[in-house]
Amino acid sequence: MTNEEAKNLILSIDKFSYVDMISLLGQDECRISYDGPEGMIIMLSDDFMSVASFGDWHGLLPHIDTSCPLICVHDEGLRNYLMEHEGYENKEGCYSYSWWGSPFDIDDHDIRILGPEFLEAITSVYAIDSEDSIRELLRNGRIAGLFIDGELAGFAGFHSEGSMGMLQIFDEYRKHGYGELLEKHDINWALSENRIPYCHVFFSNRASICLQNKLGLVRGEKPIWWIWKEN
Repeated sequence: MTNEEAKNLILSIDKFSYVDMISLLGQDECRISYDGPEGMIIMLSDDFMSVASFGDWHGLLPHIDTSCPLICVHDEGLRNYLMEHEGYENKEGCYSYSWWGSPFDIDDHDIRILGPEFLEAITSVYAIDSEDSIRELLRNGRIAGLFIDGELAGFAGFHSEGSMGMLQIFDEYRKHGYGELLEKHDINWALSENRIPYCHVFFSNRASICLQNKLGLVRGEKPIWWIWKEN
């Protein structure tokens, strides 16, 4: 199955729940390591895979490389099995939210692509990704910052697999709608690159869930779980 055929298959099954896999299939370096009636396994690199079960997830087990340190799992039963039997860890599940409309109209603001010189400012308030990962994203120009009167007020960007994230507004600049502005900017950014804007939001992140609902992003019916382990 080609990447394009796989994208069409997922679109016909559930584009909202598997939007991240559709996005991955649009990347040149992505490869399908397995597809069958049980589901699909996509590898972005030796260090990351995404797994979707369309039937009985047990049938996927022989095809999952459990040496992979990071997996996005679209089935809670499979997530539980891999944690119990293969040493993976997980803190919390996420909802998938995606935007399928046109670009937003955004008022003029000072939004710039951030470089490596902003690493310390970002890591001082954001700790979900490793410092090395953030450094790489900055090097690749995948994080944008909002400046107010010349000062960095907040930032947002794209994780390495393509999802929107890292949205942070510094305390003194909150309650001004800047988070909404930065997410609209990210959505427009993704659309300008012919990518589907989407994000993964932790179950407990009520503020982000409210933001996605306010902006009109669509939530997938099936949640996902990021699981990881040290090799």
